Amino acid sequence: MKKTIVIMLALMCNALTHAQKAETIESFVANSHEPEWYGEQAEVWQKKVDANPKDEWAWRNLFRATNYYDMFTGGFGENQDESRTAGVIRKMEATLPDSYVLNLCKGRFCLTTDEAAKRGDNIRRAIELLPDEPCAEDVDYLACRLWSIDPDNHLVKELFTKAYQKRWFPGRIMQYNRNMLLSMQAGALYFANGDVVTAPMKMIQDALEERQDVTVIPISFLHSKTYMDALYKRLNIKPLTIDVQNYGKYGDEWYKHYEADIIMYLIKESKRPTYFSTDILSHTLIDKDSIYNEGLILKYSPRQYNNFDVAMHNVKEVYNLEYLATPDLVYDTWVTSQQLDLNNVTLLSNLIARFRKKGDEAQADRLRSILSKCIERCPLLEHPEAKEAIVKKFKEEDKG
Repeated sequence: MKKTIVIMLALMCNALTHAQKAETIESFVANSHEPEWYGEQAEVWQKKVDANPKDEWAWRNLFRATNYYDMFTGGFGENQDESRTAGVIRKMEATLPDSYVLNLCKGRFCLTTDEAAKRGDNIRRAIELLPDEPCAEDVDYLACRLWSIDPDNHLVKELFTKAYQKRWFPGRIMQYNRNMLLSMQAGALYFANGDVVTAPMKMIQDALEERQDVTVIPISFLHSKTYMDALYKRLNIKPLTIDVQNYGKYGDEWYKHYEADIIMYLIKESKRPTYFSTDILSHTLIDKDSIYNEGLILKYSPRQYNNFDVAMHNVKEVYNLEYLATPDLVYDTWVTSQQLDLNNVTLLSNLIARFRKKGDEAQADRLRSILSKCIERCPLLEHPEAKEAIVKKFKEEDKG
C-alpha cells in the first residue's frame, strides 16, 4: 500500500511539473493546440508575470495564450472589453505603460475605446521600441501590419528582410511561394487571402529583391484606405468610388461582394495579368469560369487558353520541386507546410499523364517520383483514410 501511494505521488508530481512548463505561444498556423492547452499556458505565464511584473516576454506569452483561449472558446462574447484578453491588456497598461510588448499586443487586440490603437499608432510605436533580438514571428507581424496601414514606409522592407533573415517561415513554404512568384508574367497582380499567405512572397521580394514587378495584394488589405490609396498610385489608376453601406443588402457575406468588385476594378483598370492563390475560390466571388490552373497558381483570364501547356512549362523550366522529395523534420512541424505539400500533389499530379501523352517520359517519371515521395512522408497522410483518398486520386491522374 505504501509503495502504491509513493508511485501515485510521483506520477502526480510529474504531471504537475509537465503542466507547469511554460512554452512560447506561436501562431496557430505554425503550431496549433486544443483550447485547454492555451488555458493552462495562460495560468503558467501568469505565474511568471506575478513573479516578475517587468518581464515583457512573459507578458507577451500570457497575452497570446489568453487571446487564443478566448478566441477558441467564444470568450469574447458580445462585449470583447469584458474578456480575459481585455483584462490582460488593462493590467499590462498599468504595469508596463508605453512598452514594446504593450504596443505589440494592442496591435492584435485593443479595447473598443482605444482610438489610437484602432488607427494603428501602437504598431508604429512598437516598431520604434523594437528590441535588439525580437521574436521572428512578432517581426513578421509588425511588418504585415505596417504594410497594411503605411505600405510606402521604408521600414516595411526592413522588417520583412529581418523576418526573412530570422527564418520565421519554414523553407518549404518559402520555396512554394518562390515557385509561384517566378511563374507569373511581368507586372502581374497577385491576390491571396490575408497577410499570413502573402508574407512569404513579400519577404522574397524585399529580402532577396526578386520579382519586385509583381504586386502582391492581401485581400484583407482592400479594406484599408491608406493601403488602397498607395495601391491606386502604384498601378496608376483612378481610385474606385465605392460606398460600403450599399453592400448591407448582402447580409453577413457583404464583404465578399465588396472585395470582388474592387478586385475586378483593379484587373480591368490596370490591364495587368492577374493571379490568385489556390484557396481564393472559397473566399471570393470571382467568376470561377475565368480561373485557370497553371500549376501551383491560378490565373484570371476572360478568354480560354491552353493552361496545361503553361503548367507543364512551369514544371519543366520554372519550379524547383526537388525539395519535396527530401525529408525535413523541422519544416514538418508546421501544419501549413504539410498542407502545401498536399497542394503540390493535388495540383501537379494531373500533369504526369499529360507529359506521357506528349512523349516526355523523363518529365513524367521525374514528377511521379517527386510526388510519390511527397505522399509517403507527409504527416497529414498518417491517417489511413486520408492517405488512401490521395493515393487513389494520384494513381488515377497518373494513368490519365
